Amino acid sequence: MDLQRGEIGRLPCLAAGSGPPLLYLTGLLPQAGVDGLGPVAAVSIGPLARDRRVLFLNRRRGLPRGLTMAQLAAEHAEAIAAAFPEPVDVLGLSTGGSIAQQLAADHPRLVRRLVLASTGCRLAPEGRAQQRRVAARVRGGDDRRALALLAASVVPAAVQVPVALAGWLAGPVLARAAGGTFGDLAATIEAEDGFDLAACAQPIRAPTLIVAGDRDDVYPPAVLEETARLIPGSRLWLRPGHGHATAAFGRAFTRTVLAFLDEEAPYARPASSSPATQPAAPSG
Repeated sequence: MDLQRGEIGRLPCLAAGSGPPLLYLTGLLPQAGVDGLGPVAAVSIGPLARDRRVLFLNRRRGLPRGLTMAQLAAEHAEAIAAAFPEPVDVLGLSTGGSIAQQLAADHPRLVRRLVLASTGCRLAPEGRAQQRRVAARVRGGDDRRALALLAASVVPAAVQVPVALAGWLAGPVLARAAGGTFGDLAATIEAEDGFDLAACAQPIRAPTLIVAGDRDDVYPPAVLEETARLIPGSRLWLRPGHGHATAAFGRAFTRTVLAFLDEEAPYARPASSSPATQPAAPSG
């Protein structure tokens, strides 16, 4: 896959494909920037890049301690305003989805359509506690344990032990990729810890599709259903049998997202409908 490296504003990115732009805000990766993330980007955006010019964005290095989600979203807003003359489509995955929600709420003129994948209006208590443990390990200098906890937090319980071990073993390699510090990771976690869509000054107005697994422990169905209620006219697709790490992949996901982005006019929720409606399309 042909990935081009670049930047929009202060945000590093990897881009592929042609067509209307789609900003893909990735999830909580150990390192900032895009060095060494070609394989991750290819898997994440490859299917979407067949129809779109997809920009894979990761947080920049040097994030200050005490950063808020609103400040992180403002950096993205500055980048979008500088790079694009018109509103763009945004897809936010997991923690990238928290940034995307804050962006769409605070800077509505910049977001045309919004896709939220494996993310919700706030972290569930267990997800928040797990991320706090990761950040505490980073702040305490125990990077290997931090990465073990991070890796285990996004997979089912049955495979958490081997995945945690893999994270622990990969610690030195990932530390080098991160420039010797995971401070950016801790800063991002701490920013997301304070995020709550319900506390934003205004609701999201962009047409929004929410896609997540019905077995997601980080954003369980109750949180996802509340997210749909907080975003007027949004659509919620709970994928049966999927967890946090798998809901945003596969042909059904790609077809549904592209169909949603290609709709001509914003949709409105009928007065008699429930707060969240399923897309008519896919199964699985």
